[in-house]
Parts: sequence; C-alpha cells; structure tokens
Amino acid sequence: MFSSFFGYRLSMLIAVCSLLFFSETLAQKVAHEGPTVKFGTIKADQFAVSPSDSSAEAIVLYDYGEARFDNNSNDLWIVCEYHVRIQIRKKSASDRGTIELPIRRGKSGQHEFISDFDGYTYNLTDGNVMISRLTNAGHFTEKASDQFWVEKYTLPNVREGSIIDYKYTVHTPFGVSYNPRTWRFQQEIPVNWSEYRITIPDYFYYKMLMTGYVQIAVNEQKKTTTNLLAGQGAVSATSYRFAMENVPAFRDEAYITTEDDYLSRIDFELASYQLPGTVGIHTQNFSVGWDAMDKTLLDDADFGGQIKRAGFMRETAKTLLAQHTDTLARVKAAYEFIRQSIKWNDEAGLWSQGGIKRVFENKKGNAADINLLLIALLREMDIDANPVILSTRSHGRINESYALLKKFNYVIGHVSIGGQDMLLDATDPYLPPGMLPVHCLNGTGRLVHPTAPRFISLLPKERDTDMYMGSFTISEDGEIAGTFKHSYGGYSAWSVRKQFAKDGKTKFLEEVQKKRPVWQIGKADFSPLDPAKNVFSADYTITIPEACSKAGERLYFKPMLTEAHGINPFKEAERLYPVDLGVPIDEVFSATYTLPAGFQVEEMPKTVSMMLPEEGGRFLYQVSVNANNQLQVVSRILLRRSVYHTGEYGPLRELFSRIVAKHAEQIVLKRGTVAEKN
Repeated sequence: MFSSFFGYRLSMLIAVCSLLFFSETLAQKVAHEGPTVKFGTIKADQFAVSPSDSSAEAIVLYDYGEARFDNNSNDLWIVCEYHVRIQIRKKSASDRGTIELPIRRGKSGQHEFISDFDGYTYNLTDGNVMISRLTNAGHFTEKASDQFWVEKYTLPNVREGSIIDYKYTVHTPFGVSYNPRTWRFQQEIPVNWSEYRITIPDYFYYKMLMTGYVQIAVNEQKKTTTNLLAGQGAVSATSYRFAMENVPAFRDEAYITTEDDYLSRIDFELASYQLPGTVGIHTQNFSVGWDAMDKTLLDDADFGGQIKRAGFMRETAKTLLAQHTDTLARVKAAYEFIRQSIKWNDEAGLWSQGGIKRVFENKKGNAADINLLLIALLREMDIDANPVILSTRSHGRINESYALLKKFNYVIGHVSIGGQDMLLDATDPYLPPGMLPVHCLNGTGRLVHPTAPRFISLLPKERDTDMYMGSFTISEDGEIAGTFKHSYGGYSAWSVRKQFAKDGKTKFLEEVQKKRPVWQIGKADFSPLDPAKNVFSADYTITIPEACSKAGERLYFKPMLTEAHGINPFKEAERLYPVDLGVPIDEVFSATYTLPAGFQVEEMPKTVSMMLPEEGGRFLYQVSVNANNQLQVVSRILLRRSVYHTGEYGPLRELFSRIVAKHAEQIVLKRGTVAEKN
C-alpha cells in the first residue's frame, strides 16, 4: 500500500508548506521547564525518591524523547533521541536492567536501526555513588520475525535500589514508516516526568491524537526553520513540546479492551505531503479527512481493487442465485459458501495479501481476504455489498473525530436487508450471519462506500445468554441428586459450540468436571451439534454427595450449588476507565428442590430485586416454598449494556456485591415442625 511514496527518493522530491492537524483537546499550556537531568551524572541525594505509589516496583524518574526529520543519502528519515532514567525499588523489577528495543525491517533494503546506545547503573553504597557502565558484552541482537528484530542491552549490577540511566537514537527510514512512533506518557509503573518533542517541516501535514485520562502539563508549539532538502535552504517548521508529570501507573482493571485505549499517549499519522521537484510540486493526500480516506481505500489495488473484479466467481454466483429467490436467503447462501470454503489463518487484516483470486484457489486467507471475497461474490450476485473497516478490541478503539487509517486493522462485509444493516464476518464457521465475533465488538466501524460512507455501530445484537435449570431431591443425609440442564444462547452458544467442536465430548466433559469437582456425573448429553444453529444445551444427571452439612436435626446448604458467583470482579472502590463487557449478559438459574420427608424450611434468604440506574440492568434473587413443600430458587443477572461508563461503576460494583452476598447465603432445613416467625 502506498508503495509509490515508500520508494520516493529526494532527488525526485521537492517542497512547500504543511500544517500539523492537532486535537482540540490539546489547549496551549503554561510553560513548564521540567527537571534538569544530565546523562551520566547523578548525586547521592537523588536516590531519596518518595513515590506517591509505595507499592510500585520501579519508578520512571525521567523519560525524554526528541524527534526530527533528516535527509540521509537523498532519503527521508525520522530520527528520535531517547533518554530514560529508572529507579529499581524492588528485586522483582531487576529485569528492567535489560532493555529490549524492537526495530522494523523494510522490504526495499532499508531498515530501522539504533545508534549511540549508552547506559549506566548507579548504586548507593555507604553514601557513595558507585557507577557501572554498559559494555559491548551486554549487547546482542535477536530476530523476532521477518518484520522485526530486537536489540537487547543488559546493564551491569542492577539490583534493588539501583538507578539505571540510558540513552539511544532510533533511525527510521520513510520506506519503513513515515509516521513517528507513538509516544506513551503512561506506563505500568509511575512516571515522574515524561517529555516528548518533535519538529516537523512544513512539507508534511500530520494528524495527531492525544488520548488517555491524565492531564497534560506542557503543550507548547512555536515556529522555527529546518534544513531538510538539498538545494532548498531553510524551510519553515513547527516545534512541539508535550510533557506530563507525576503520571500514575496504568492499572489493568477487569473488563477493558486493550491498554492502548486508556494509556495517556500521542499518535501520529501522515495525512498528506507537498514536496518541490524538477517539474513542480509533488502532492500526495492519504487521509486528510474521512472522505479522502474512503477514496484512498477504494482506489487501492489491495482493497477497493479486489471487489471490482471477481469474474472467477461468476459460476458460483449463478449457482447460488438459481438455488435461492429472496435477497436474505441469497446473502446467507453466499456467506455460508465462503465460510465453509475458505479457512481463516487467524490473522486480522485491512488489505488483501496477494489477491482474493489466489485466496479462492488456495482456500485460506486473512480476515480482509475472506470478507473482501465475500463482498465480491455478493456483488457478482447483484447484491449491494460494501466493506466496513474496524479496529479489533485488542487493537484499540477508533475516534470518529479523526481519520487515522492506522487505527483500523480489520474488514467485514455490509449489506442492507429491508432497510436494516447486516454485518458479515465469514472467518468463523460457527458464527451466524449478522453476528460479529467478540473481537470485532469495538464501538463503531466505517462503512467504506463510494457515495454514502458513514460510521456504523458495532454494538452486539445478541446477548451472552446462559440458563441453568435443575430439578433435585435432597436426602436426609444431605445428598443432592437430580437433573441439571445448561442452555446456551447468543455469544455463549457461539463460544461453547466452538469449544465443543475443538475438544470433542470426552475432553469437554472433563473440563466441566474439573470446574465442578463435587459433581458425580451419571449421564451427559449434548445437543444440537449442527453448526448452522447457534444454540447448544448440555443435560446432566448428577449427584453431589455432601451438598448439605448436618447439625442435629438440621441441614444447611447453599441453593446455587456450584453456580454461585463467589467473587466480585470489581474490587476497587473507584475506577478510572469504563467497564467494557463486550456483550450484554443474561444469566438465569432456576432450581426446584424436593425436601426429604419430615423436613421443612426453617430459614431462607430474603427476596432481593436490585435495579441499575437508567434500566442498565438488574439482579433478582428469590427463594420460595410451594404447596408441595418444594423449595424453588430463582436467580437472574441481567446486564443490558455492553459498556458502563465510569460514573456508573459504583452501582455496578454494588450490584455484584449483592450478587456475591446473596449467592453465599444458606437455607436451613429442620426435621419436624417449624415454629412460625413473627
């Protein structure tokens, strides 16, 4: 993609002005000089750091980066100098003395590389600073893949209490990447000071996006000049300086997507450039706005070019058209054909790798290959199908305000049926049409359409549904026996069907038994096994020998048996980030217990019905005794939304606290007559 720009040499290039698009959230901040940290120099009193987080295993005292653009042998490069100083507070952080730096390999012979790496370890011994310097023996290189190598540097004598100090320079040719690296102000340990500077010549128009939950301390910009192109002299440029101080450690909380959605950082993407040359101004626009980005994609041979030509599928299209008459049936038939014919290689992708015709012949491809192939087939059937690009949950959310192409990494299909959007991902043989895999459920996607592009919701239309139904008999010695049925629906059914197909009945049953070791399983049946149906049920005949504890004439037991929620996943009193469950949840437990002869219920939990604000969900727990002296228990947990914002965290946490508490309550059975309570 964009190979013409990758290979553009400066002898052909030439220059004008550019602008730097900037997030409106980055309002100018008052100047802050920041700490003065000189590489290779430290004083004894600098070891006495009082961190705000006493539990931190290490602290970043200083993290500095400064990027510029350079001309090396008529090629454009981005050069960034780094200086990092870290205090090791616990032995567990000693491995931070080994610095691993990934470098990218280009396809045209140019590669990213690191120069001028130098480092020291400082230790305070009897009030004196002992200095150990990195030696050549501490450096080695590893090949991680064809695209990435890793440079490793191991500093000597790193131990609890050490301060490590290192600097290096990364050189990135435009042939590898024309975007400066993402700068992360926040890390998994506290950061006292993080500062990033970049000077961008006015040849280039970059988009920047600041994200995160930490307030920026410094945001400065000023006009300057720089020399970049031979024979052009000084050109106008803009210098930027950003900094944050006392940045708390990123805390990995339950139910988040990927840390990059929450870490405070700044991203770059080249939108366009204008360079002077021998025949005038050379201009290239990549994605100045959403419309420009849509056009870039549709004009690209590995994206839009793939869905314009699919004559090799004409006979398949004719066959499917002859077999089905209405549009929905035809869409489902095409979807079924692709997902059963082409195997997914488990890779995401925004571009076809080698072309959809080759994928059709080889029967294997990435997500873009498969879904662009599906779109092409639907178009051959005269169905208006178009691609939707998105970012998977592990790749991070997109921001609809900024057209950043690198934020996308996945393609699915879109059709309109009866005026309703229908999204299609044919990578999974167990996924019904219109249902997306969980990794695609990430806010919004972009419908790439030649005349009517728009954002499109990726919110799930199905829930994660589990229904447990039991019919049990309690013996007077405390044994519980009976039938237990687990019915799966929606995303729960999709997940378990995949697992059952992978494991087979024997291993699947072993896993069930491992999670419920008190069960003695007499019989187990599973149905249906039809991949076309997104339902699944498991029927068990079970015995739990000592389900009840005995004390004289009384039996005590917890009616949720092995299905109780015993831990609140939301442990922290406060939360910085939204709760992202992925999909809404609907869980129902319903059981009937026939009491042993002569026993009656003496004590049982009180009914609870708790609602979340704005009908966000509810918890219902009810225990009753029917006319046949049978005990009936119902628990329902319903979370209607997949995302709960920070302000909704308190009620959500309290809901789960009540769930855990009620599920832990016991029922007391007593032999003989039970006195009525006032």
